[in-house]
Order: sequence, then structure tokens, then C-alpha cells
Amino acid sequence: MPTSRNVGLFTLLAPGFFAGLAAWGTLTALAGGALSWVSILACTGVPGVFLGLYTAWIVRRVERQSGLRRSHEETHSRPLEQPPTPALQVLCEQALPIWVRQIDTSREQTEQAISDLTSRFVDISRRLDDTVRASKLAADGGATGAGSLTTSASELDQVVESLRFSQQSRDEMLGEVRNLTSYTGELRSMASDVAAIAAQTNLLALNAAIEAARAGEAGRGFAVVADAVRTLSSQSSETGQKMSAKVDIINAAITRLVEVAGESSERSNDSVSACQGTIEGVLARFGSITDQLRQSTDGLLNESAGIGQEISEVLVALQFQDRVSQILSQVRERMNALYDELQQARLNDQPLILDANVFMAEMERGYAMREQRQNHAGKSTKPAEDTITFF
Repeated sequence: MPTSRNVGLFTLLAPGFFAGLAAWGTLTALAGGALSWVSILACTGVPGVFLGLYTAWIVRRVERQSGLRRSHEETHSRPLEQPPTPALQVLCEQALPIWVRQIDTSREQTEQAISDLTSRFVDISRRLDDTVRASKLAADGGATGAGSLTTSASELDQVVESLRFSQQSRDEMLGEVRNLTSYTGELRSMASDVAAIAAQTNLLALNAAIEAARAGEAGRGFAVVADAVRTLSSQSSETGQKMSAKVDIINAAITRLVEVAGESSERSNDSVSACQGTIEGVLARFGSITDQLRQSTDGLLNESAGIGQEISEVLVALQFQDRVSQILSQVRERMNALYDELQQARLNDQPLILDANVFMAEMERGYAMREQRQNHAGKSTKPAEDTITFF
């Protein structure tokens, strides 16, 4: 050390220093002309006495420092044989079992909680798989439903075409009914002709009766014929009038029927068009719903797959408990070992002689993971990227 080197250097230089001091005193006395035995003694003896005393003190100090240094080196080179104080030993004997139980309780509770969480996550994963399978079945059913919807659309189109064909048939029938009005017109014309003929016949019968009356007895037979002809013409006239009236009634009925049929045809056309539009709208909405359902099903499948992956990663992350349990178990074992050493020393009524290096080496040999060795060496640790499945 620097202090020891300074002391040794001063020890070597001290005799020369005091000898020089004595020589200087002698020369001073000679120069003053007052040389005597007292002066010589004062110049040479007194510094010598001081030189001897100082040298002895320096030697003792150096020896004492060397002894302390050797004692310190021997103390640090021997194994730890000093027993702990009784209070520390009693404290360790009482505290170590409590710490062991606390570690066991923490480890058991953590293992139980992790086991419960793992079971729940496994159940969630199973139920999610069931949901995914059901979604796939629903998606397959949706595809089948889309095919059925296409088939239904085709069938409904056929129904609309049938309605249009029926409407076309009604339109043709309405056209035929409209043609009847022309026939009724001809019937009215014929009835008018019959009435005109009856009127002419009646006029002719009247003239014949007049001429028969002029002929006297000779024209009596012709008068009877004329009267019969007049009767027939009257009946023909009445029949013509009745025919004309019936034709008017039939013509009015046909006209009304044509009007009603026309209105019905227009309403039918509107209904068919509206029905076709409604069917197309319903089919379009069903198609949109089917597409949305398919998209939702695909999204559900993707999300379910992502959640399943997350749950798998969580299950892998929960495996940290095995590593924590190993670390706590090893700490518990070493605490039990230390407690056994204390108990054995107490039973043997001997001081505890424990080699710290051996104890630490045994503790290091019990490590099973890299993090334990890094912690033992005082290095920083990082989470291990293991993918080993422990359960």
C-alpha cells in the first residue's frame, strides 16, 4: 500500500538525516570556536538517541502491519467456519419453514389458478371450434339456399309468363266480344228492314181491302185475304220492334261487357306487371340477404380462426407456470437443505460449519433452466422463447 511504501522509505532515509544533522551541529560548534566535550556530546549523542528510538518504533509498526495483512489473508483464504450468532440461527430455524410453506402455498395457488384458466380456455377453444363448424355448415347451407333461390326465381318467372299468357288469352276473348257489337248492328238493321217490310205489307193490304170493297160481292174473298195479310204485317212489325229492342239490349250488354272486360284487362296487366316487379324485388332482397349472410359467415369464420389462434397462443403463454414452479421448487429445496443443516447442528450441539462455496455450487447444480444460471451469475435475463407443451 502507499502508506507502507512511505514508511519504508522514511526508515531508510532517517539514519542519514540524523547523521547529517549531527555533522552540521559539530561543524557549527567548531566554527564558533567553542568546541568542548559537552558540545561534541550534544552534537553527536543526542541525535543518535533519537535515531535509535525512531528506528525501533518504525520497525514495530511495520511488523504489526505485516501481521495484520497476513491475518487478513488467512481469514479470507479459509472456508467460513464462524458459526452464526445464536439469534440469527434461531431466526433462520423459525423463518425458513414459514418461507417454505409460503412458497408452497403460492406455487399451489398459482398452479391451481393457471390450471383453471387453462381448462376454461380449452373449453372456450372447443366451443369456438364447434361454432366454426356450425358456421361452415351454415355457409354451405347458404350456398344451397342461393341455388334454391335461383331455382325459385326461374319458377316464379315461369309463373309470371303464365299470367301474361292468360292475360293475352283474355285480351283475345275481349276482342271477340268487341266483334259481337258489329253483329248486333246487323241484327238491328235486319229488324229495321223487317219493320219496313211489315209497314209496306200493311199498306198493301189496306189498298187491297179498299179495292175489294169497291168490287162488292165479287171482291169479298179478296178482302178476307187482304185482312189476313194486314194481320201478318202487323205481327211482323211487332216482331221487328221486339227484335230491335232485344238487339238494343244485347248490344248494351255487350258494350258494358266490353267495357268491364277492358277495365279488367288493364287491371290484370297492371297486376301482372306489379307482381313481376314485386317478385323481382323480393328475389333481389333475398339475394342481397344471402350475400350479406355469406359475407357475415366468411367474416365469422375468419374472426373465429383468429380467436382460435389467439387462444392457442394464450395456452402456450400459460405454460410459464411450469417454469415458475421449477424455480420455486428449487428455492424451496435449498431452503430445506439450509434448515436441515441448522437442525443437524442444533441436534449435535455443535457450531454450524458451512462452506458457502460448496453450498452455492450444490445450489447451482440443481438449476434446470438458463434463467436460473443467469440469475445466479448476476446477469440480466430475458423470457425464454420455448414452445414446449408441458400439459
